[in-house]
Amino acid sequence: MEFSITYYKNIFLQKFNELERYHLESSNYSLIQASNPVRFLLYDSQPLVDMLNKDKQLPITYCVNGDEWHEKESSLLPVIEWKEVNPGLSGNPVELKKDAFLKFKCLYFLENPYTVQDILKFYAYVRGGIHLDKGEEKYQPLREAFYAFQLNGLSSLDHSMRGIVQVIYTTLSKYKEALLAD
Repeated sequence: MEFSITYYKNIFLQKFNELERYHLESSNYSLIQASNPVRFLLYDSQPLVDMLNKDKQLPITYCVNGDEWHEKESSLLPVIEWKEVNPGLSGNPVELKKDAFLKFKCLYFLENPYTVQDILKFYAYVRGGIHLDKGEEKYQPLREAFYAFQLNGLSSLDHSMRGIVQVIYTTLSKYKEALLAD
């Protein structure tokens, strides 16, 4: 079934408003709630941002922290390494297209890298329980990482997700009017 562009604009506004409501809150629950609009906006089978930008071809980019990862000591095995995604904490902000942003590595757990998309899907599918496939072991390391380290009452994954949500909200705020224009 084909929907009108007005339908997609209305859904975009609804999901953007949901994201706006949750992006400044830092509780684990608000981050789980933020994963739903992000999923609709960026990586469902027909992402709303892509649908609205199909004809406009706006150069939408996501600004992230481009600082290098710390050098690892060969004798040490870090349990978890987390990189703040938010470019406000970076001396080297970098603009990325959506696909590169979703593949941006923001966490290492037991030396395994995890991307923005991995964290987003973990919150949407595992923490939020949407489409949870109980047989899926892909997210087991992230389940363990979630409980491995806490800072100010939030897990390191919560801190990553908060930065990711902030980047997405900031980006879509800049392009919102252009995406909705006729």
